[in-house]
Amino acid sequence: MSPFFFKRVLRAPAKQIGVLLVTLVLSGLLCFLADYREGQAQKRTEAIDSAEVLCVVTNINGTQATHLRMGYGGMQAVTREDYYRLPQYVKDIRASKEFVASLTYIGVDEMLLAVTSPKGLMQLDPDMGGKVTLFYDDFYTSQEMWIVVSEDVYRSMNGDTVVFGKIFDPMLDRDETDERGSGTVEFTVAGYYAGPGEETYIPFETGMQILDSITGSRSLDSLAFVAKDNHTLDALRDAASDVFGTVMPDAATGPYRFALTVHDEDLRMTVAALDSNIRRTDWLIPITLALALAAGFLMGFIATRNESNTYALMRSVGMTKRKLLCAALLEQLLLPLIACAVMGAVFRAPLGALAVFVLYALGCTAAVLRAVSVSPTKLLREQE
Repeated sequence: MSPFFFKRVLRAPAKQIGVLLVTLVLSGLLCFLADYREGQAQKRTEAIDSAEVLCVVTNINGTQATHLRMGYGGMQAVTREDYYRLPQYVKDIRASKEFVASLTYIGVDEMLLAVTSPKGLMQLDPDMGGKVTLFYDDFYTSQEMWIVVSEDVYRSMNGDTVVFGKIFDPMLDRDETDERGSGTVEFTVAGYYAGPGEETYIPFETGMQILDSITGSRSLDSLAFVAKDNHTLDALRDAASDVFGTVMPDAATGPYRFALTVHDEDLRMTVAALDSNIRRTDWLIPITLALALAAGFLMGFIATRNESNTYALMRSVGMTKRKLLCAALLEQLLLPLIACAVMGAVFRAPLGALAVFVLYALGCTAAVLRAVSVSPTKLLREQE
């Protein structure tokens, strides 16, 4: 590059500053939009992948999620992959069965709960403030005669780890079915939860064994699970329709006794907000690119509109049209190239900055080509 070239670049500093600012703004805006869109898309993916969507079985009216007195078929619907479609969409099953129990060290009839998981149980779930000390890590999946009592009850036992109890199924009339519907069992204390309380817990499968022995049939009182893949919630709902209905607040009777509610409201709201942001950038990015093309033509036109005599003179002394075009473009595009490179480095989005520069260069090329295309003889005839 000759000193003459730099003199031409610097001969109109206001125009050059304008070119620099325009390309800085456009390239910075596009890089920001591209980075923002990528960030929103990543957040959308993370939201879908990380959200815990709880699916809860209720009565058909949707007013009750406990004390359902549901047949064991409900449990099989989420566990038997050889017969139902739903299990492939299910993880972290949370089922419970309620018993009435008269236990030593407690002394009165209390509710004993057979559970598959501590989730949602105030005494056991750390997310709800519960604190539990377990002596066996596999308590929730065990089939042993284990029981968890309150810390106060545990302390009152003075080291004794055996609890005797008489168990009843609340689904049966105790007065009429005492002999068939109750059983005396011996539990081993498997842990305790913090604080006072007369609530007691046993493994779900242990509860099913007790039911087998005292009633000959299994049942459960609550059922919930977490969706395995939040990308397939519609398929989950379709598979669940084989067994469960949808909530019908005014239904009295119908083909279904129980309904499944997929609690994905928060996820849908989050995804909808992110989708809205992504759609906004989807039309802002093309607008920015169009502005870059228009800016290139406009700035190129302004810079070359009074240069016809200079270009004609350069052609008349032997400079070819191609060399003249290259020299003029280099003069017009040096600062935009620097500006786009800077913005691409700042935002770490070289492709976005390159897109702005390419479109700006195309617009500028159209304007410069128009200016350098005038032949010297035609220009002289026009001046005469």
